[in-house]
Amino acid sequence: MESHMNRSIQSLFIIATTMMLAGCGDVSEDGFTQAQLDAFVEEDYEDTSAASPPDTISTDDGTDADADDAEESPADPDREEYIGGLTFEEYEALTLEEQDALRDAERKKVTPAYEDSILPEYRELYDYNNATIGYIYIDGTVIDAPVLQTLADYEYYLHRDIDGHESEPGCIILDADSEIGIGTEAGGYLEGYEPTTIQLVHGHNMRNGTMFGSLLKYADESYADRHSIIQYDSIYEHRTYEVICAFYSQIYPEDSDDFKYYTYNQLDTEEEYDHWRENIDNMALYIRDVESGWGDEYIVLSTCAYQVEDGRFAVVGVRTQ
Repeated sequence: MESHMNRSIQSLFIIATTMMLAGCGDVSEDGFTQAQLDAFVEEDYEDTSAASPPDTISTDDGTDADADDAEESPADPDREEYIGGLTFEEYEALTLEEQDALRDAERKKVTPAYEDSILPEYRELYDYNNATIGYIYIDGTVIDAPVLQTLADYEYYLHRDIDGHESEPGCIILDADSEIGIGTEAGGYLEGYEPTTIQLVHGHNMRNGTMFGSLLKYADESYADRHSIIQYDSIYEHRTYEVICAFYSQIYPEDSDDFKYYTYNQLDTEEEYDHWRENIDNMALYIRDVESGWGDEYIVLSTCAYQVEDGRFAVVGVRTQ
């Protein structure tokens, strides 16, 4: 199998030369722009050094005392910070755009310390575009491309090539609510940046078969048997997944009770896993004899399908190493 470096460079040319063919057009035109992100970060995360407290404070008797002598307010021992100094409840009170901007800002703070750990074969891709967070390759198929993620506007590269130019094929992207993980399983992941239970990966269903245009072939179980291994790496470690099943679905109204597989990224309890897995199995066109269960990591490759309006097709795999 050719090296990831060669595949990486080839993928840049593939992405750049497939702009003329249309993919599925289900995504919103109203993304969270870079200007909005900059404004949010500037407002909420600006350097506070200029606003340091004065050297003296006023006491009850009108005299001045050194600020160093002032008794600090004790920290709330029951306050559990979730991200960016906020509790989970405070984070949940933010708008989705603010949550994504916060996560984006926090990730940018911690990533540089790990940049020396990037695998050599992905160093050039990452330096070319820092939105590159992984690579996906399935032997014997055309799926062979970098995976990008932009949290503040996660659909950005779904409509652009790796250079940021508007493109119908776009790129393969990781869902904003999926965390690919910083670090490695063997060496330990950065706390708070462990891989989510499910890696939800999106790509356009291109008519010429590029991006995820060949994914619907997995509707045939014999095809899945012949192409069962998914190489899905982070930029820090190699990872292998094996295909479990494939299914058709669709985008449902937000207020419907239908199972929306595309909303699942993290399964924190066995009950959540059982609910997710039961629905996946019920929709599956087949279920391959692959060992998997609660506590495993999964990948879901998702693309457009046209069996119904807003149709979708997905392939599910379990991490094996």
